[in-house]
Amino acid sequence: MQLKQLQKCFREQLSPIYPREEIDHMFYVLLEHFYGLPRFILALEPEKSLSDDQTGVIKDALEQLKQHVPLQYVTNTAYFMEMELYVDSSVLIPRPETETLVHWVIETAEKAKSRLRIIDLGSGSGCIGIGLARNLPKAQVHLLDISEKALQTALRNAKKQNVALQGHLGDMRELSGDLGAFDIMVSNPPYVPESQKKLMRPNVREHEPSVALFVSDENPLEFYRAIAEGLHKNLKAGGWLFFEIHEDYGVSLIEMLDALGYSEIQLKKDIFGKDRYVKARKEK
Repeated sequence: MQLKQLQKCFREQLSPIYPREEIDHMFYVLLEHFYGLPRFILALEPEKSLSDDQTGVIKDALEQLKQHVPLQYVTNTAYFMEMELYVDSSVLIPRPETETLVHWVIETAEKAKSRLRIIDLGSGSGCIGIGLARNLPKAQVHLLDISEKALQTALRNAKKQNVALQGHLGDMRELSGDLGAFDIMVSNPPYVPESQKKLMRPNVREHEPSVALFVSDENPLEFYRAIAEGLHKNLKAGGWLFFEIHEDYGVSLIEMLDALGYSEIQLKKDIFGKDRYVKARKEK
């Protein structure tokens, strides 16, 4: 089958779901992923064809895309801070805005003179913790996730990126005492209210893990309070909390952290100008 015919097939079958530019992007990503063909191949070889066996692979991918399966799950590949990570439906797909959170942690950690102990709470694919370990080689980085499969994915990614860190299976709302205290706790916890679920695109709502996305409307700050208050003992005096947040709850979170006795509280916007990150310090 000629590539231009296959591209036409993608456009026709995916047009009810995605805009044309996104369809073409997915098509070219799949060509490179499955066959190692560059995205400009159609311009270079407009008559290029694939064998029936080769065509079957990308047609299977097309069927998945028609079912709203995210492209990253089709290819089992996501990119974050110049890293290629393995992802599947057990973990959230890393978002570009989370890179800003990681850079903020790095910026703060680089000012410390001592070797830091850092934990990524609700680590998912491991993108945050692995990004920190790569950029802070002297730090001791830990990952914690409630999902055994997600933790296995994170450790797989850590090995692929050649970084040493420690993984722990558990609930971010409860840390066992034998983990000790940390200089930095960072988390991108579930923060989307259940009432907003219907507003999300099907590829997110139906395929990414709900346990990592949604919280009840009645208690949207549940995980932030659990960390800031419940894990207070696990944060060293003078240590830092870093959070990714829902844009609607920045002020509420700041008020909560202030009431809990944290200081140097900062609210930071993401690349889209929305309140997205909070940093706070435990009193020395």
